[in-house]
Amino acid sequence: MSGAGVDLSNALLATLLGSVLAVLLLVPTAAVQYRRDGRLGPGDLLTLLAAAVYGLALWTYTLLPLPDRADLRCAGRQLEPLGSIRPALDRSVVGLELLSDPAFLQVALNVLLFVPFGFFVRRVLRRGVVVATLAGLLTSVLIEITQVTGVWGLFPCAYRVLDVDDLLLNTLGAVLGSLLSAPVVRRRPDRPRPPTRLTLGRRWMGMVCDLLVVVLVGAAAGAAYRSWSLLAGDRLPDLGTQELWQLAASGAVQAGCVLLLGRTAGEWTVDVRPRLRRRLPVAVARLLKLAVGVGPLVLLVWVEDSRATLALPVFLLVTGLAAWPTRGHGGLSGVVSGLEPEVDADAPTGTDTLRSGA
Repeated sequence: MSGAGVDLSNALLATLLGSVLAVLLLVPTAAVQYRRDGRLGPGDLLTLLAAAVYGLALWTYTLLPLPDRADLRCAGRQLEPLGSIRPALDRSVVGLELLSDPAFLQVALNVLLFVPFGFFVRRVLRRGVVVATLAGLLTSVLIEITQVTGVWGLFPCAYRVLDVDDLLLNTLGAVLGSLLSAPVVRRRPDRPRPPTRLTLGRRWMGMVCDLLVVVLVGAAAGAAYRSWSLLAGDRLPDLGTQELWQLAASGAVQAGCVLLLGRTAGEWTVDVRPRLRRRLPVAVARLLKLAVGVGPLVLLVWVEDSRATLALPVFLLVTGLAAWPTRGHGGLSGVVSGLEPEVDADAPTGTDTLRSGA
């Protein structure tokens, strides 16, 4: 990682792309967290955002900016252990002068770069110093290999200096991060007591995950169609056909979840289960839930129409607000279909409990 400097443009890029990555990771994070702790609090969301931004910062700091091929100069290698650390230690610079000393800053930044790594290992993976040390070393090795191979052959040679001392400094940073975070990271029990009541926040998170699933599945289907069209023939992708692919893919996922499981993909994500509170056939209740709830969402997201564009925010607002006063926070779909989402702490994780009741 030698030769890299602190660049505000890299920091801005890491923040923007990290925020996008955090949104993409929200659904799997919620699925794990609700099954592990039964909740996803503001601290968990902040950790997700910080971890995503930090992961992108590792990439931007160690690999960017990419060089111009015309001006590419192959970088050398520093393979002597402590070869780059010793000059920083032998210098007579002390006090505030260290902040302007290039040799000291290079060493300090390589340590500080991995201090958050140790924190996230303890906070997210719930592992201590040993795992932080091994994971930090392996991550540093991967970064150095990426650099020395010219980003895995993208460039004919390395454009950053390979320094074996970076492995030591990065690993030291991960260890320090793990040790420093130990007093402040609350140790959670392996099997926390799950909540027995469905909260409004959990219901809203399920709705957010439903929207993300619809958008991401549809976007993936659209990208697949465009790629296939460009590779299979000379004509440009038809936008109408692409819209049908997006609508069909996201609709199939959500319809399959509701008709087979009785709950939407978002409700599955936040680990809530349906309870039938009306005397209706199960199949009819599920069809009503699909028709009133996530079905219109799929249509409004992917139908290319100005009226749909205007109606989408109204539908999201009404759906979200309706979950507040309705019984069990079931919302409009719960009122019409009689299928109300609930938390069943006694049921095995990941299973459905569809029961009739008054």
